[in-house]
Amino acid sequence: MSDAVSRRRFLTATAGAFALSPVLAACGGGDEGGVVAANCEGYGALTAAELQQRAALNYVDVTPIPGEMCSNCAFYEAPAGGAACGGCQLFAGPVAPGGYCTGWAAATA
Repeated sequence: MSDAVSRRRFLTATAGAFALSPVLAACGGGDEGGVVAANCEGYGALTAAELQQRAALNYVDVTPIPGEMCSNCAFYEAPAGGAACGGCQLFAGPVAPGGYCTGWAAATA
């Protein structure tokens, strides 16, 4: 009987997680949250030093701070030609619009 209860709890929790997925995605900033810079053009050509510079600035593809993401940073360079990733003036390589690094600064209008 305990297996049935465990299975039931697992299925209930899984169903709840799937039901919340659209809500959580909406809170994360929409389509910007799904872009991974390592999958974008140019990432494979980065040198060890360039990767180290990204790491030194604690770059991540998904911002941990609501409202502070690459797409609204003063150093962000918007993608051209419908590309998923943009660039950054602080380090080399592609940048996810929903990403973040410790160099983030609010863009001025």
